[in-house]
Formats: sequence, C-alpha cells, structure tokens
Amino acid sequence: CVWGVNCGGLTQYDSWRKMFIERPRLHFNGCYISKTTYIRNGENSFQDQFYRPWHIVEYYRYLSGHVFPEGLVLMLTTPDDPLSSLGQLRYRIPKNTAVLSGHYRLVDDRVVLVLRRQDTTSTKTVNNRYRGRRRETLQELGEQTFHLELQIVSYRNRTHAQLVWQRYSVFTRFRNGQENTTTFDLPGNRYPPFWFSRVKSYTAESENPLQ
Repeated sequence: CVWGVNCGGLTQYDSWRKMFIERPRLHFNGCYISKTTYIRNGENSFQDQFYRPWHIVEYYRYLSGHVFPEGLVLMLTTPDDPLSSLGQLRYRIPKNTAVLSGHYRLVDDRVVLVLRRQDTTSTKTVNNRYRGRRRETLQELGEQTFHLELQIVSYRNRTHAQLVWQRYSVFTRFRNGQENTTTFDLPGNRYPPFWFSRVKSYTAESENPLQ
C-alpha cells in the first residue's frame, strides 16, 4: 500500500480508486526536482575598486523514490542538469557518494524524510591567500543525518505535483565525538518547491510489477 500501516479506510472517499487519486501521496514513476538560482556578490578586484563582480549560482535538488514504494528514498544536490543526474538515482545502493539515502513516511499531507551520509571522508581546505603562509583546515565528519518535512500540494490539474519545504535540519556527529544540529531558515529563493517530472525509464520500472 502507498500509505503503509496508515492506509486507513474509505471514510472520506467513495472508492479505493478515488482515494488513490485524491489522497496526498508521492509519485513513483518519476522524480521531484527543485532548481535554485540566485545572485551572489563576488570580491572587488584590487586593480579596480569600482568594479563589483557578481555570480549567478544555479543548482538542482533531486528527490526520487521511483522503484522504492516501501519507503526508501534517494536525494541528490548537484549543479548538473536532469539529463546528467537522473541516472544516478536508479539504484538502491547509489554509486555516487553524493547521493543521500534514507526513508520517508506520509503523515496526512506531509512527507517526512530522514536521509544519511555515512563516513564522509576527511577534507582539507588550503588557504594560500597570503604569500608564504599556508593554512590547512581539517574537518572529519563521521555521520550526517538530514531531516526534511515537505508538504504535498496539487497545482491546477496536476495532483500531488509539488513538494513545499516546511522544515529542514541537519544533525552532524564528528569523529571526535562532538555533535551539532543546524536548523535552516527556508526562504523561497533558496528553497523553491520540488516539482514532479515523469521519467520514461522510471515509469517502465514502477509499472512492471503490474503487468
């Protein structure tokens, strides 16, 4: 069942078919995609103090559970467009280490997700801003858990086509034992809604058990 143990009965619907059509749920034959675009100011050039550079920042968030109706879900944040990225969300154990994996559950018109990134490799940030000086910052992340709450919204004749951000936080446990939880504000320009996009190959996989 799409809603698992919370399936319930037909108290609000005339038939199971009407319930499946009207009750908030996720689509499994495609991917929910959110595209973020904003302008970021750059640093002034030391040669021309009146020149103010700016950069257009653009990236995507992909949320897919196309062949995993039992509650498994994958999420990827990347600057790559859908053509380059959707193939990375087809497998239960993703090859790309940037793909987050976890589970979701439906609560009324909300979907609650818990995703994890395990054993992030150590990263070094080298700062050579000043001549003759080299700074290295070493951060060791042991485990990161991402908590998302999204509202399922229908738009015009597209049922359950939009996922709107409601809550977002990240729990980090460092290798040295320290823990930290960050809760994010959700301005619309940085966290636009996810829109459902049907994917032909996903559709074939999700409908194959019915044939």
